[in-house]
Amino acid sequence: MSRTTAILLMTVLGATAASAHPRLQAANPAPGATLKAGLKDIRMTFSEALVPSFTGLDLKKDGKTIPTGKAMLDPGDDRKIVVSVGARLAPGTYTVIWHAVSMDTHRVSGSYSFKIKP
Repeated sequence: MSRTTAILLMTVLGATAASAHPRLQAANPAPGATLKAGLKDIRMTFSEALVPSFTGLDLKKDGKTIPTGKAMLDPGDDRKIVVSVGARLAPGTYTVIWHAVSMDTHRVSGSYSFKIKP
């Protein structure tokens, strides 16, 4: 292998490893979902194992924060978090504002909305 090829290969592989971040793969309720009734918890699945103490979410409606429990890892899968919703949710649009840190310390964040029907 030539020196140029080796340098190019290391650059490409280094960029690939450095760009690996946890991605949100699934959520319940799903982004854009409309639910007929309230829910007990919010579940999110990521592409990588998570650090629970640095992973969580805020639930908001009309700019006000809705009380939730602490983010806990699913006992069977360290890529999944479960956050309990303490109160019965009234009809309306809710926004989930989440943040996650993977075991390799990459931090990501995002948000999505869902609705509760009257």
